[in-house]
Amino acid sequence: MNGQPIPRAAAQEYAAWFRILADATRVQIVSVLARGAPMSVTGIVAAVGVSQSTVSQHLKVLAATRLVLAERRGTTRLYRLDMTRMPAFPSAADVMMGRPAAAPGAARAVAPGVAPGVAPATAPGVAPAPGDAVAAREAMTLREMRAADAEQVLAIYQAGLDAGDASFETEAPSWAAFDAAKLPSHRHVAVGSGGGPVRGWVAVSSVSSRRAYAGVVEHSVYVDPRACQRGVGFALLNALISSTEAAGIWTIQSGIFPENTASLRLHERAGFRVVGIRDRPGSHHGRWRDVVLVERRSASAESR
Repeated sequence: MNGQPIPRAAAQEYAAWFRILADATRVQIVSVLARGAPMSVTGIVAAVGVSQSTVSQHLKVLAATRLVLAERRGTTRLYRLDMTRMPAFPSAADVMMGRPAAAPGAARAVAPGVAPGVAPATAPGVAPAPGDAVAAREAMTLREMRAADAEQVLAIYQAGLDAGDASFETEAPSWAAFDAAKLPSHRHVAVGSGGGPVRGWVAVSSVSSRRAYAGVVEHSVYVDPRACQRGVGFALLNALISSTEAAGIWTIQSGIFPENTASLRLHERAGFRVVGIRDRPGSHHGRWRDVVLVERRSASAESR
């Protein structure tokens, strides 16, 4: 920064973020929610070790900023982090010490290891493949998919198909076919920091032209095998959930081969549930295979 302070507007936004987390219990709550599936107040209380009333009060503060989102499943209210609401959120040390940090309002930044222990999504599943891993400290950024990403998106698609547990398809479509099949909205990519290569993508298709199904979409999420163990799939699913919620979509669904346990675990952590198993609906490389049906229903669907 050549000895100059960061711009006043950026400093004010960073200060607002720091005020939100200027409490040890809030930091603990955020850290717990960042590491797994949506949690109830009771679960957070057990993990953090403070009273229910204290946790509830802090959740109100975090929810007011939409850093934490609430969703209802049956009679239980669950809380999760909205990773896409953390645009360019830096550490205090990075900002004050002049290390590079994206400006507020820039593309959404996702810290490496956003969900420790969660395998990246493949979709319905790319089994992590051996190979040269992306540098562990490289930051990832989420943004909308562009036509200029076509070659990389389709290459990642093909890598997933080649791994054997992604889809009944064996060849990625042309960009024209891909573009026609996917809705224009809700297309996200994860890229390397500073506009690096695409590391993964998520997109959706309509399931029916009938009006009753207007709020139901089927998603696909694929991750570059070299970007495994990075939380890329988890971040992409969170971006998809946020954009579909904002658009009034009430159900996201997909089918996953049962052998793709990494993708099944990832979807469970992202709030999807298994709703059934289709018995050998298709043949893949000469073998009839089952498909596990998963879906995530918006918590606010009934209020619409």
